[in-house]
Amino acid sequence: MIPRYEQVEITKIWSDENKVILWQRAELAVIKAVLGETSMEIYLKIRRLLLKHPIDIGWWKNREKEINHDLDAFIDERKRFLPPDLQHYLHEELTSYDTEEPAFAFMLKESIRVVEKWLCEFTQALKEKALKYRYTIMMGRTHGQEAELQTFGKRCLTWLRGLMVDIENLQMAKKNLRYSKLSGAIGNYGGIDPELEKTALRKLGFKPFYGATQIMPRELYTPLAQSFCQIVVTLDKIATDIRLGARSGQPIYQEPFGKKQKGSSRMPHKENTISTEQMEGMARMARNFHSMILENIKTWEERAIEQSSVERVAWPNLFHIVIHSLKTMTRVLNGLAVYPDNMLLEVIESRGCYATGEAKKFLGNKGAVRGFIPEEAYRMVQLAAFNVFEPGFEAKQLRENPPTSLAQADEILLGFQKLPRPLPISIEEVLLNGKLQISSQLEATEADVERWNNFLKNIFCHPLNRKEFSRMFSVPHLLRNETKIYQEILRI
Repeated sequence: MIPRYEQVEITKIWSDENKVILWQRAELAVIKAVLGETSMEIYLKIRRLLLKHPIDIGWWKNREKEINHDLDAFIDERKRFLPPDLQHYLHEELTSYDTEEPAFAFMLKESIRVVEKWLCEFTQALKEKALKYRYTIMMGRTHGQEAELQTFGKRCLTWLRGLMVDIENLQMAKKNLRYSKLSGAIGNYGGIDPELEKTALRKLGFKPFYGATQIMPRELYTPLAQSFCQIVVTLDKIATDIRLGARSGQPIYQEPFGKKQKGSSRMPHKENTISTEQMEGMARMARNFHSMILENIKTWEERAIEQSSVERVAWPNLFHIVIHSLKTMTRVLNGLAVYPDNMLLEVIESRGCYATGEAKKFLGNKGAVRGFIPEEAYRMVQLAAFNVFEPGFEAKQLRENPPTSLAQADEILLGFQKLPRPLPISIEEVLLNGKLQISSQLEATEADVERWNNFLKNIFCHPLNRKEFSRMFSVPHLLRNETKIYQEILRI
């Protein structure tokens, strides 16, 4: 991984220095199991000699160049420090991946611990945001369009819940790391006794996997890669929501922007969303590394070496990516600038359309006893929504007659800047007062509109109906059930 995205902890775990130490640990566990309690002195002597002389990485690398086999080169490097009568104990009756598989699983386990530490940091940041903005109302959106009312705290909870699913998947995938193998060149214990394997692996913290070939089946590890990829994709989803909310005009939130930061080399006003944009790139890389690891499931018969080169690159890089992504998004969330005032402006400018579902239901119930079909309730509310967004005279003129020169465009711009900005009218007002107007966007005839207005005036001449209808637009009514989401996710 390039230094820009490199995580020091992961580099150390997957370094050659750490790998050969883990190889030595596996070799010593087998020797201890072979010798047992009766020959413990021999084991202790071998262990003492190996630990006394640290592994010479340079010597090992040079030897590997000569024989083109990294594990055998490691064994040769270690045997240098053992007397001839003890050398045969090292790697006796084992194949390379009997040594390498436990070490590989160790590296996966250690890397997961680092991921989990940052998962904890990020989920905590999400929980804090959800609690802080539990009652901060905003517009929900579907298909990019304004939908119904929610709180920003609830949006944070939906982000959190998705990540919780990813964490659950990771916990399930981790269970596969309970297993490893020492079962020889093709997995049928040609050189080592199954009970000895069981004893040695127990000392290393593993259980035997029965049915391995020369290597462990990679079906065990692909769920882990899927889990990490999914975490990054979930972070990208959250980042995308933040990017969408940070667009110019009336941003509802923005990622942190440093006091000396520049958003654009050309345009000084810009606050580009570089951190959250980067998450899309991270997700692309994560998906590709996951795909590479998935391909490792296939191997020729009992062993071929295709998977080795992939694992040397794909696994550490996938960990670099997921941890970098978690660190970045934790920083973004902790420093997120939230604008409740702009959220309220969006609600106001939606002109009451956040309650169209409630209004439709109300009018449908009232209309059922007066011979109106449910479709008409839908159309009444739809027409009210189109009416409140009907452009004014100047806007209509501009839409029908666009400027024909830059000078005219400049003149129109100056004129628009001087136009008064009246408060937007709500569909609540239109419906309560029976003020529906025919619209070119709907097939409703003048007779239809007149009939609907008469119906509206008839039901809303009763104060109790007006009061009940207005309640449909109130925040406590619309968000009355968000408490359940907090109870189920945060247990509060």
